[in-house]
Amino acid sequence: MLTLPTAKIANEDRSIRSSTGYWVTRLARTMESDFENRLSVHGVSRAACAILSAIANDKKTTPASLASFIGIDAAAMTRHLDRLEEQGLLVRERSTTDRRVVKLKLTRKGSRLVPKLVADSKATNAKFLAGLTSAEKKGLQEIVQKMLANSDLVPEDI
Repeated sequence: MLTLPTAKIANEDRSIRSSTGYWVTRLARTMESDFENRLSVHGVSRAACAILSAIANDKKTTPASLASFIGIDAAAMTRHLDRLEEQGLLVRERSTTDRRVVKLKLTRKGSRLVPKLVADSKATNAKFLAGLTSAEKKGLQEIVQKMLANSDLVPEDI
């Protein structure tokens, strides 16, 4: 059977491999796997890393502000905080004036761990950005940000 060039092009257009979403998803999952492997040495998950980093570097010190910032629901946040507290990486401090207010603080152990987690994050990014020019790296971030801006979700929902 003779395959015409137009038929081949049409089939390629229908292939999942012609989907930007397919490639973005593959990249995200592969990067996540690499990062998770690095984090396993420290006994923390990607979510735990995000929480610890947000407390240390983004000054998110309440469960509600963390949940919104990271994009997980309150129940999941509570479970993550329970684990991090059990690991001795953070403490919850109740306000003496308003018992409903809980502030999160890193322990000494948690504070010492965050720079290692940030280094692991940077190492994963460096691995996947290797071979790209500075302009390409900047352009990639700009493209992804533009794509996210097209979403119906607000950044806190992502």
